[in-house]
Amino acid sequence: MTVTATIYDLTGDAVIYRDLEPCDPALPRLADLRARLGLPAGPPPRKRDAAYARVVLALAEAAQAARGGPPLTTTAVIGDTDNDRLLAEHLRQIGPQSCYGFIGEDRPVAPERLTWHGDTANATRWHLLRGWAAELDWRGVDWARTALLIDIDKTLLGPRGRSDGAIDDARAEGALAVAAGLASNLDVPTFRRVYGELCRREWHDFTLDNQDYVVATALLITTGAIGLAELRDAIDAGVIGGFAALLAVVEPAVAPPLAALHAELRARVAEGDPTPFKAFRRAELTATLARMADGRLTLCSDLFELCRILAQRGALLLAASDKPAESALPSPEQRAAGVLPLHRMPARVD
Repeated sequence: MTVTATIYDLTGDAVIYRDLEPCDPALPRLADLRARLGLPAGPPPRKRDAAYARVVLALAEAAQAARGGPPLTTTAVIGDTDNDRLLAEHLRQIGPQSCYGFIGEDRPVAPERLTWHGDTANATRWHLLRGWAAELDWRGVDWARTALLIDIDKTLLGPRGRSDGAIDDARAEGALAVAAGLASNLDVPTFRRVYGELCRREWHDFTLDNQDYVVATALLITTGAIGLAELRDAIDAGVIGGFAALLAVVEPAVAPPLAALHAELRARVAEGDPTPFKAFRRAELTATLARMADGRLTLCSDLFELCRILAQRGALLLAASDKPAESALPSPEQRAAGVLPLHRMPARVD
């Protein structure tokens, strides 16, 4: 029998996306936390930043107080990347709470192994979460005083080694859909090739691994505003130092159908908006939800079941995604059309 559920079923609206604004309106806003924690203005900290851990811990403490729970003594991070490992390390440095971590993926060709490095474990199977939780029981963790910080992308949703490819596919489909909508005669094979190339690590010095920059740059290249090799040469020569500089350089060569987009991108980048390509992000959300609806993108059954058990034992559950809010929360127009937030969208538990 197919079982479906939502992230909301575990965490309610105790969910944060890249802007660090909790979906639960009862939790403090980022501006309030900046003032309380003495954090500087600017873009929201990312998961790899020490300030991110301070914000997340403050949100967890506020959520625990809101439900009338006892003070937290432990945090536990469950994720799939080194950024999640860094989050656990930063939480330990804050203290005084203990912090444990679990970094998992399904690696069918590797032996089943749960390997501890200090207080963080690496696992080659997601079902080894049970052994990780048993170890925390042995270490005396009081789950009623524990905040479980759950990564969404490629952990709870699209677990790495299972359905994680559907997350990347949704992003690529969203990129192509918005590109084709803006350029009616788009050379689709060229766009796909350029997009794939710009996703490579070798381009991160320019793209900053920001998909808004990647998609917009691929569209500009495909429509003839600049050549791929020309862009690489300009970057290496220091002529183009980033995405804002690219937008300035290509302005005379932008195809007329992209003029409005180009102007919007320049304005948003000048304002410091890290996700300036809003249409792309809305298309990514649509493609992601479609994959959740048809079973291509699933919730991790091992993690889902463990979270339910630990919640029954009193654990506080919070979920976090590095997705921009525009890729996870519908616009007013999308809401009017019945589009759900990502964390409220049902998906198969597998």
